[in-house]
Amino acid sequence: MNSQNKELSFRISSGLKNLIGRDLISDRYIAVFELVKNSYDAGASKATISFEQSDDGTERIIISDNGCGMTYADIINKWLFVAYSEKKPQHRQQSSFRDKIKREVAGAKGVGRFSCDRLGALLTLVTKTEQDKYANRVEVNWNTFELDDTEEFVNIPVHYSITEDLPSGFKSGTTLIIEQLREEWDRDALLRLKRSLMKLISPDANEGELPFDIELIVESERENDDKTLKKTGINPDRDIVNGIIHNDIFEKLNIKTTCIEVNISPDGELISSKLTDRGEYIFSVVERNRQYRELQDISIVVFYLNQSAKVSFTRQMGGVTPKSYGSVFIYKNGFRINPYGDPGQDFFGIDQRKAQGWRRFLGTREIMGRISIKGENDQFVETTSRAHGFIRTKAVESLTTFFIEKVLKVLEKYVVNLIGWGEPLKSDPTHTISPEEVGEQIISQFITSIDSKDIVRIDYNPALLSRNDEKQESLTTSLKKLESAAEQAKDEGLISLAQNLKRRTEAIVSQNLELEEENAVQERKLAKAYREGQAREKQIYFLQGSANQNVTNLINGFHSIYTLTDASKGYINYLREILAPIELENKDFVLSIIGQIYQANEKAHKLSDLAIHGNQSLKQSGVNSVYDFIRQYIDEGLTMQGLKYDLVPSNEAFNCKFDASSIGVIIDNIASNSIKAGATVLQIKMSETAKYVEIVFSDNGIGLDESIDPSTLFEWGFSSNVKKKGFGIGLYHIKQLIDEMKGSVNIDTSYHDGFRLVVRLKK
Repeated sequence: MNSQNKELSFRISSGLKNLIGRDLISDRYIAVFELVKNSYDAGASKATISFEQSDDGTERIIISDNGCGMTYADIINKWLFVAYSEKKPQHRQQSSFRDKIKREVAGAKGVGRFSCDRLGALLTLVTKTEQDKYANRVEVNWNTFELDDTEEFVNIPVHYSITEDLPSGFKSGTTLIIEQLREEWDRDALLRLKRSLMKLISPDANEGELPFDIELIVESERENDDKTLKKTGINPDRDIVNGIIHNDIFEKLNIKTTCIEVNISPDGELISSKLTDRGEYIFSVVERNRQYRELQDISIVVFYLNQSAKVSFTRQMGGVTPKSYGSVFIYKNGFRINPYGDPGQDFFGIDQRKAQGWRRFLGTREIMGRISIKGENDQFVETTSRAHGFIRTKAVESLTTFFIEKVLKVLEKYVVNLIGWGEPLKSDPTHTISPEEVGEQIISQFITSIDSKDIVRIDYNPALLSRNDEKQESLTTSLKKLESAAEQAKDEGLISLAQNLKRRTEAIVSQNLELEEENAVQERKLAKAYREGQAREKQIYFLQGSANQNVTNLINGFHSIYTLTDASKGYINYLREILAPIELENKDFVLSIIGQIYQANEKAHKLSDLAIHGNQSLKQSGVNSVYDFIRQYIDEGLTMQGLKYDLVPSNEAFNCKFDASSIGVIIDNIASNSIKAGATVLQIKMSETAKYVEIVFSDNGIGLDESIDPSTLFEWGFSSNVKKKGFGIGLYHIKQLIDEMKGSVNIDTSYHDGFRLVVRLKK
């Protein structure tokens, strides 16, 4: 046998088609994403995705755009050239149209066209440039690549022809007609596609660039869309199939909560951070980027989801909770990188970190936002499958550290350590801290938490400063630290910055002192006028203030009672949980005694809550206006969060005998049951007879199961709320309190739009 030196070459089986097509892109939604990305990269301002059904019942998908289109040479040298992409950096200079498109490209793998194979067996591509007289037409039967794996890939023919115009009617662009679909697209699948596409494009993708709209068109779903639009509690963008696809970003919901924005400049030299709270500007800082040199041209926006924000989000999204929507999404050049941000995906290890200190750290359920990576940023390379995020590189690792250190930790320091969101104050559980109350601590934190030699510029809201001498001393100390660090570094620019900041702060404080003196004079005049106007015909239950130091001390004592009874409530619930599975003699009697303790504790808890708000007549004697009490109870924000309270207006007083703390507990128990039943509105309507005042509570929840006897709901220990594992004392408790006031309560079984409870109190 003669040995001979020679050069060999690879042969390519037709089976390659599956490796880079259907087998690689296993998700049909991602396959659609890839084709839409191609339209975006072609400079299109619009892409339409149509699902059509022919007369014989077969379905097809048509994706059209008005981009630059392809010439015959482009088809031969680019589209049919497997794994070639002119979007790659080395090919962009050779592009015939790239300079005309004011966008960074979203894809650069050269295999996105094989997404068509994932969707259907037959593809017809029709494409045309503005200069071409005719449109180019290519027909591909993907099944022919699967007939014989020994056949060479390049030997499988595709049919080419020309045609007059694009099927879409656009002057230029590309249309993909996909037939013999591999899966059925029912309404649920179409809605899932639309909701996924709503997250596909970053909301800041169009800033300074060409606009880009995606429209989903499914004529067979028009009738169902019309029916859905007539329903209440839906989100039109998410719950109907047809229409322009809008990004349902958090900003558009206009929910007032805490937001942090962090940007790395395009050259990677500077990091700028800005914090806002409930729509108010708090502070901003610009620093030199010394530690994260692999990162440039990156923008991050993250919102903190307090309980109020979660409720608002769910209501505006038509019932979609933040937990089921997602957390922090990542975009590159305008398009989302899957699966970052999906529920259960924790790219940054946020939840694992939270588990180590759950009270000090935030988890994925408490934040929502996006990371936008712009420009070339070639170290951020998406996996070919499009379903597994970025290939791990040094830049990707650096982004993880940057997010934790410069975004999440800063947000945590503010919302957890300073504002204390979600943790009621021990001194006043009903109070929510405002930024002005801890302004000096905020300023001190962002001045001293950054290496002074890296500070380029700092700014803050002047309203954060107060006259409090102790806090002012903390601020002065922070400013001195900054000035001292600047002098030690012998940095003239930083020294000047520190001195300017010091002068500005002193000027603001001085101005605040003058304004406070003027305000004090005006407040004294207003207080006098207020006292003179105190005489009222109707009883005022919540006076919002203390007349003297003795009252102040008394209210401070009620704060302690409130905190202790709240803790007792937790212990009582824990005790019931322990006893529930245990077999005891006279168990029902023991649990009923615990129930009485719970009821007494609830009344003490509510009594202290009302006293904290300045109630001067908690123990009623004689008759009073229950309408005024409930109206003011709602206005003062004493009701449970999570419901809209609709008190039907009336000019009647509805005077009767009632106990203020008991009415408060009754409202809270009814509201709690409504929230558990999925209600969003609790209506309260009053009427009266010769002997009674009738209060009707109606919600729009799931209502009462027909299999349940309404009379049993008032029995001790009965609960219709199996999923929530209720202890069955809510309605029992309500009945006990109403019995004490010599009233009555019953369930209106004729009401079918939710749950209705009718309470009667004696006049």
